Amino acid sequence: MSELTPTGQQQLLDYGVTVDIDLRSSAELEQYPDLIPAGIDFIHFPCLDNDDTESTETVNELNQFYSSSAHSGYLRMLYVYRKLVINQHSQSAMRQVFTYLLAYGNDETVLFHCSAGKDRTGLTSLLILSALGVSLADVKQDYLLTNNFLVERLNQRISDAKQAHLNQNFISSIRDLSTVNEDYFDQAMTLINYEFGGIKAYLRDIVQLSDADIRQLRDTYLE
Repeated sequence: MSELTPTGQQQLLDYGVTVDIDLRSSAELEQYPDLIPAGIDFIHFPCLDNDDTESTETVNELNQFYSSSAHSGYLRMLYVYRKLVINQHSQSAMRQVFTYLLAYGNDETVLFHCSAGKDRTGLTSLLILSALGVSLADVKQDYLLTNNFLVERLNQRISDAKQAHLNQNFISSIRDLSTVNEDYFDQAMTLINYEFGGIKAYLRDIVQLSDADIRQLRDTYLE
């Protein structure tokens, strides 16, 4: 969204998008603001605070961390998915998203996003689809399809790393950071199941959706 061309902006308008919900941190938003056209309202529901994102770390710190082990990126992603489920910023953002959908879902066409469109956006999608009654197997399959659309970005990041003469550990970490993985999804669901009693309980107790709220969402978004 921070790299939208005028053509891309018009495509959003033609599609009917009226609201842009940004799940990124304030630091990410300040560095890479969304380029949205007039006619689309902007809303900021930060899913993680600045200290939980890479945006506040220096290039040298990141290079050193991800070059130290081939598993650094993978372990970082498991950490991120744990934070997404249990972090208060994330939980608050999820409540805000659903509060907005309940209040304006019948009138607005909402786009929501983060930075890469796979992790914070992925959890939000998991919760929305689960509230709508989609099976977890289908939600997981949908999540894993994300990798089909990340090839170009991944290849560019690997090319940049090679040009910077970064080691193979770093490149392996980049792969894990730039893609989705069944283990990441399972990390989130394991915590949801064993710490909160399952997805229905998480939606009820953490996202604070009532049965009436879920019926309203289904009336709005299901055919």
